[in-house]
Amino acid sequence: MNDRKLKRLFASARLETPPAPPGDFAADVLRAVRRGPPAAAPESLSVFDQLNLWFPRLALAASTVIVLCCALDYGLTAAGVPSLSDGVSQLSAQWLLTPAGL
Repeated sequence: MNDRKLKRLFASARLETPPAPPGDFAADVLRAVRRGPPAAAPESLSVFDQLNLWFPRLALAASTVIVLCCALDYGLTAAGVPSLSDGVSQLSAQWLLTPAGL
């Protein structure tokens, strides 16, 4: 559509009288507002969409586990319990790498 036809169309639309709303228009609007948005049907989510929704919770849980493990390691080291690397070296020396171990 060219500009001249478009201008004529808008000019003729401005001259028309607007349609009158029905008498109970205000009541219909208030009923629609009270009713709220329509409930949408649950859509199936892909695995990636589900992980995207779970990621903040998973990140918080993982960081909590890391902080707890670091605090536990620090506390056990302060209490005199051997560290994890010392325990692994003791296990490998006593059980895993001995000829009678396996």
